[in-house]
Amino acid sequence: MTTPPPRPPLLMLNGVYGAEVHFDSLREELASDFPSRAMTFRRDGLPDPTPERGFGPVVERLHSEIERLGGAPLPLLGFSLGGALALEYALAHPERLSALVLINAYDRYRGSRLQSSTLPLLREWPAAWTNPPLMARVVVRVAWLKRGLFHPAAPRQVIERGMMGAALTTQDDVRFQIAHVALPGVAGIEPRLAALAERIPVMLVSSRDDAVVPPAHTQRLAASMPAAHCLPPFEGGHAFFQHDAAALAAEVRRFLARHASDGTNA
Repeated sequence: MTTPPPRPPLLMLNGVYGAEVHFDSLREELASDFPSRAMTFRRDGLPDPTPERGFGPVVERLHSEIERLGGAPLPLLGFSLGGALALEYALAHPERLSALVLINAYDRYRGSRLQSSTLPLLREWPAAWTNPPLMARVVVRVAWLKRGLFHPAAPRQVIERGMMGAALTTQDDVRFQIAHVALPGVAGIEPRLAALAERIPVMLVSSRDDAVVPPAHTQRLAASMPAAHCLPPFEGGHAFFQHDAAALAAEVRRFLARHASDGTNA
């Protein structure tokens, strides 16, 4: 009997203050069905982005890394700013993807209007990461902060693990990440987004109380990608899935099982 080829890994891309460990609970839930690999939005010697270059250099580095993995087209999952990178990659290299999952993805095409109020928060938080246990206690006690960043039922241990992951991010990487958030919008992108969702399966995921990337970002992407599968919003804030991993994993599993093996967008 011929052994089937190994399933291509699900590649997961994180965003600002992102670390691979942020995906641990989701990866564990999916492990029996899909091998996965987590990556961060890092500088690693790349120049600061400019309006002319946009996401180009980081997209091409990602392409080189995906090419090194070889094999069949793979599914790509992007969270937050990693969702913006995943979408930029999909537009540039759709032939390398079997499916695209975007979770609370930053819609960089319409500019930073909804994001502008959170940029000072992102810039001013580095001191918080020097004491993740203390910051976790603060988040647990400030209801609006917990609701906007995590799942409302997340215990302190989950929040502290998220803070510890953020502490692993270098400030040079954070500056690099925020520079991409601050890039100007891209006019006339809607036809390309619509065509992409016709070519490869796309699933859009948002959470109701996200204080970092408001649900309107996902709503705007959904309006531009009619063929995409858009889930009802999950409960919780930006990193809701660090607590509610099983519910999200079930949706991702169903979506990839239906689409990722044959690349159809039925």
